[in-house]
Amino acid sequence: MKNNKKFLIAIFVSLLLPRLVLAGSFESDVRGVGGSLRAFKAERPAAAGINAAPAIPGEKWWSLDAFGSAHKAIAQAALAYINARGYRDMAAARMDVGPGSNDESAHPGGILNGGRTDELWFGEKPETGGGVLRNYANFKFHEAYAKLGTICHLTQDMATPTHAANVQHGINDSFEGSGKDTVRIESIRFYKDLEPYAYYQALQDDTRRRLPGWKDPKTGEPYWVPAPDAPPLGQDATYGPWGHYGGKNNLDIYAVRTQAENGGALVSASPEIRFQRLAAAAEATVRVLESASRRLPPLVRGLAVTPREGGGAVLNFTALDNRSGSVNYIVSLYRDGVSLGVVDNGSAALTAPDESGIMRKADVYAGWRGDLDGRPLPAGDYVLDVRLVDTDGNRTPDLVNSGDNAAGRTTAPITIK
Repeated sequence: MKNNKKFLIAIFVSLLLPRLVLAGSFESDVRGVGGSLRAFKAERPAAAGINAAPAIPGEKWWSLDAFGSAHKAIAQAALAYINARGYRDMAAARMDVGPGSNDESAHPGGILNGGRTDELWFGEKPETGGGVLRNYANFKFHEAYAKLGTICHLTQDMATPTHAANVQHGINDSFEGSGKDTVRIESIRFYKDLEPYAYYQALQDDTRRRLPGWKDPKTGEPYWVPAPDAPPLGQDATYGPWGHYGGKNNLDIYAVRTQAENGGALVSASPEIRFQRLAAAAEATVRVLESASRRLPPLVRGLAVTPREGGGAVLNFTALDNRSGSVNYIVSLYRDGVSLGVVDNGSAALTAPDESGIMRKADVYAGWRGDLDGRPLPAGDYVLDVRLVDTDGNRTPDLVNSGDNAAGRTTAPITIK
């Protein structure tokens, strides 16, 4: 019963008091209402007439599925747009990217409007759960693409004025909760090729530049006001001082709730702002996904080196890549950490996806005669190192040789007697 009360109170607040600025944060409000909704549905079976969550028209700019998630709609639009552009890994990973884009957990502390997309990409900090690159390098491809979806989520938030202006807001924010809007991508109009995590700042800057022009056409009051000492463009404002709503006493004035007409919907005098920002979020999501697809490197899995009678060795391994139809391989010889040169190279065509359904693969066999440019080598311990280069120019990174990623190492010892 306690959970039911929490749920009904949350719905009452979100429907009847859209202008109230709640304490706490939008993300924590969403999690609270979501938990209450799940408990409410679990306690009230279908026999009691509770078959589904209350229907609220439209896509809200939050991540609560029962009320419509704009994050998922944006991700779906972006994935549909790029599927025809040669990014087959994104089509294969759509069931990871989509839910990942609905993930609110990357907002530090639950009250900040932003998050560290760069840390999510590299995955070096424990709180990132391996992020994109570390999960990817450890063959956890579904986890990697889900984390990429989370980068998309944080980037999409930067299209919203309340996030970019760093306005503390709750689930009743009238911009994020208004409308029934369709996400459309007609063209990709902005931003050069950046690292996947860099579109977050680029989109935030784009939104911040527009804030002064977003005003109530009747009163001239700005809808959202950044802090006067906000960081300059190019620096993340979501960790800086709080901005505020443009109405008197921090009143949210972007949209108002009608009564009987329009079914009590939130209606704004400037609906075009929301349409524009949905499109901007979707376009930036396309950029994030395409950039990531082009930058994810080829991987070596299961490298085995078998010495040959009479000298040299046979190397076999599986080559993996997210996007390329072929890779080049380079086998180098090292002693005491110093490269002695390339002892073999070639190419391999990647065909069917591996068991993840995302990565293309090929089983590769390479050979080494046991010499270096036709010259015999002195007895001792050596290391053979296999690296791949894909058609986007990515090379298997040193990252794969760190940690406990034994199956993905590119190096193997060999002894010349």
